[in-house]
Amino acid sequence: MLVSVAGLSFPSSAQAQFYKGKTVTMIINYPAGGPTDIEGRIVAQHLPVHIAGKPNIVIKNVGGAGGVVGTNQLADAAPDGETMGFFTIDVVAQLLGNPVLRANYADFLMLAAVEEPLVAYARKDTPPGLKVAADIMQANEFKALSLNAQNSNTLNQALSLDLLGLKYRPIPAYRGLKEVETAILQNEGQFANTSLPGWTGSVEPTMGELILPLWQLAPRGKDGGYPRSAALPDLPTFEEFYATVKGGTRPSSFTYEVLRASTDPMVAMFRTALMPPKTPDEPVVLLRSAFVELWKDRDFIRDYSNVVKTKPILVTGEEAQQMVAALGKVKLEIKAFLLDYSNRLVR
Repeated sequence: MLVSVAGLSFPSSAQAQFYKGKTVTMIINYPAGGPTDIEGRIVAQHLPVHIAGKPNIVIKNVGGAGGVVGTNQLADAAPDGETMGFFTIDVVAQLLGNPVLRANYADFLMLAAVEEPLVAYARKDTPPGLKVAADIMQANEFKALSLNAQNSNTLNQALSLDLLGLKYRPIPAYRGLKEVETAILQNEGQFANTSLPGWTGSVEPTMGELILPLWQLAPRGKDGGYPRSAALPDLPTFEEFYATVKGGTRPSSFTYEVLRASTDPMVAMFRTALMPPKTPDEPVVLLRSAFVELWKDRDFIRDYSNVVKTKPILVTGEEAQQMVAALGKVKLEIKAFLLDYSNRLVR
C-alpha cells in the first residue's frame, strides 16, 4: 500500500516523461458558456501544473442530446491518454439503456468528480405571482424548461413537480442549461433547474431580481438523510420544501424512490473528469494524482470559488468509479418506471 501511495504522489521520472511535450484534449459535453463549460475551463487552466510532464490542455465543446454526443465522442477517442472529458454525466441515459449512448459509464476511467446540488427556480411573475417559494403551489400550467426527455435534468425536475402535485407543461427541448436560462429570461418558460455554478455564477447574478430560488436537490448525507449543501446553507432542500407545503413529512412514495435513485448519483458526482474505455493505467494514475493535488492548489480554489462562490467538494477517481459501477444495481422496476415516464413527457 505504501508503495502504491508513493507512486501516486511522486511519479517516477519515467512517468514524468509520459506527458512531456504533449497536448491533452478536454472534451466538455455541453456548449460553451454553460455551467459545465465554466468549471471545465477553470480545471483546464490549473490542472497542467500538477501533471508530471506539464502537458497543454485544450478545450473542445461537444454539445447535444443532453451531453450524450460529447460522451460518445470520448468513448470513440483513442485510449492513449491524450483525450479526457469533463462532463455532466447523464445517469438516466445509462439507467434506461439509451441505445444512443455507445458506452457504459462504468467502462470509462474516472479521474475525479465534484459533488454539487441542483437549484430549482422560477420567475417571480409566474401567475398568480411568487413572493415566497411556497407560492409556486398556487401556480397553474406554467412551462417547465429542461433538456431532452431522457436526460437526468428533465426527469429529476419533472419528478419533483409531480411529487408536489403541480400542474405544469414540460418543455424538454434544450441543448444546454445556458439555453434554458436564456429562455427563462425571455419568458419562454417560467420554471427550470440548474447546477450550483449555473446558479451562483450565472442565474442568480444576472436574473436575481427576476427569479426566485425554490429548493435544492442536495447529495445524500452519510447518515442517509438529505442535509442542505454547505454551498447553499440558506436554501431549503426539496425534502424540507415538501414537508412545509405538504404537512410536515418528506415523500415516501415509489415516485420519490425513483427521484432519488436517478438523482443521487448525479449530484454526488455532478461534474466528472474521465478518460476513454481501455485507457492504460499510467495516464489514469498520473491524472488521478493530479486532481488530488489540484484540490490543494490555492490558486485553483480561489479562481473556482470566485465563479462558483464555494469551494469544490472533491470525489476521488476511485470513489467515482464505484458510483458508476453501482448504477448497474438499480432496481429493474425503477428503470421501467423511468422509461415509461420519459416517454410520457414527450406525448
